Amino acid sequence: MEYSPGFLLPATLYLLIDVLFPDFSRRHKIQSSERQPTWIEIRHCMFLTLFNHIWPLVIYLLFAYWTEFQQATFIMDSKLPSLKTIVFDFVFGLLACEVSFYYVHRALHHPSIYAYIHKKHHKYTTPFSFAAEYAHPFEHLVANVLPIMLPLALKGTHFLSFFIFSVFELWEAAADHSGYDFLKLPPAELHDLHHAKFRVNYSPLGLMDWIHGTDVVGWDRPRYRRKRVSLWQMGSRRRSCDRR
Repeated sequence: MEYSPGFLLPATLYLLIDVLFPDFSRRHKIQSSERQPTWIEIRHCMFLTLFNHIWPLVIYLLFAYWTEFQQATFIMDSKLPSLKTIVFDFVFGLLACEVSFYYVHRALHHPSIYAYIHKKHHKYTTPFSFAAEYAHPFEHLVANVLPIMLPLALKGTHFLSFFIFSVFELWEAAADHSGYDFLKLPPAELHDLHHAKFRVNYSPLGLMDWIHGTDVVGWDRPRYRRKRVSLWQMGSRRRSCDRR
């Protein structure tokens, strides 16, 4: 499956920036260097992330063996889909993932279950690439795996379309959690704010947040930059209350 390298490669590249280009890293990290995780915390995160990539693969291979490799999740035809079909599948997957991930993610923030499942992901209030899939195994399944795979699998998509879409989604997940602003695009900053403030910016693209009014800054970067420090302070106060 391309799922593991599709995430682990970009996540590792972002992490290498910290090691190989520390000056560049300090200039372009959204949050200050004092707030960055230690290498011990990073290694702990990488261990669980790798585990979350191993167990779904094992289950998938066991299922494939049990069905004698006759139940393919995606179309494996040698006839490749047209460019029009690939683009349509990509847009369909993008919108389906936006909707499904938003509702799953928001449900995981419900007070009745947050402490048992999603709180683990929010251990790192200063995100970095590998933290994108640092999650309880149940959350990894329902929030990270299924929103990417299930809509296109149910649609009967060719594997090539799924491959292109999933690589994009996994790279985006690593980028959103990278903590960097050097690409000058809002998603990483918006998700960084989600880890600081918790109950805003649930969706990958921001469309569902805009519809439901759970976006704080939208695409207004100048206004966001003026409010960034105060919003992080609000998030810190929120975390203090949660610990009590």
